[in-house]
Amino acid sequence: MMTTTTTSTLTPAAPLTVNHLSLSFGGNRVLQDIDLSVQPGEITGLIGPNGAGKTSFFNCLTGLYSPQEGSICLGLQHIERIPPTGRAALGFSRSFQHVALCPELTVAENVMIGLDRQSHAGWLSAFLALPQGNAERAANRERALGALTRLGVAEVADEYPAQLPPGVLRLVEIARAIAGQPRVLLLDEPAAGLNSVETRDLSNVLLKLRSPDLVLLVVEHDMDLIMEVCDRIHVLNGGRLLASGTPAQIQVNPEVVRVYLGDEDE
Repeated sequence: MMTTTTTSTLTPAAPLTVNHLSLSFGGNRVLQDIDLSVQPGEITGLIGPNGAGKTSFFNCLTGLYSPQEGSICLGLQHIERIPPTGRAALGFSRSFQHVALCPELTVAENVMIGLDRQSHAGWLSAFLALPQGNAERAANRERALGALTRLGVAEVADEYPAQLPPGVLRLVEIARAIAGQPRVLLLDEPAAGLNSVETRDLSNVLLKLRSPDLVLLVVEHDMDLIMEVCDRIHVLNGGRLLASGTPAQIQVNPEVVRVYLGDEDE
């Protein structure tokens, strides 16, 4: 039986630690005995070839998948049995590889969706102009504008997604992920589909997000971006942790070069 714990047991700067994590689907071993730690105040990269297990690992962290073995801890708190909604309440937030913004909502309204779990006005306020609901919506819009301002795209707050280029849409999605001031931010291939200028803007945004109160983990195939912004990098291959280290260490690791970084020259 799972015990319920509150966020008061956590410090704001709790690391995210995974020990002996293993995941299987039927007879297929997707993740095998993963040990790693993601520290607050750093940008941590997770890289590896297609099929290495990166998305499955993300899904274990957010609670979409339940590993058969191992533990996931935020600070001293075990969270591997806590469902996705509970992890969101603990401060987990993520983006997805494919941008998923609601086309009928403005940019600001899309970002406000990221604040729904922290809202208290109730469903009736969505249909009636009740004072509590009006005040909460106004406060959430201010927080959404704050997140957009932090990422440098506040000027598009009242525009619709169809009017905006891919790079701006990606920043809007990240703004939605950070609007609720998460403790853990998981970004799944944020540079996917971006051109070189948009990727440079994304790089600047990621560096701005680095905070002593935030665990930031980025899955990405753009090695220039990863090597530029990350403090530490973990490499998955075939569901196993192949290597961990600084960008400089990963770049010269012979096994990483052989199975991943060297692919571009073959």
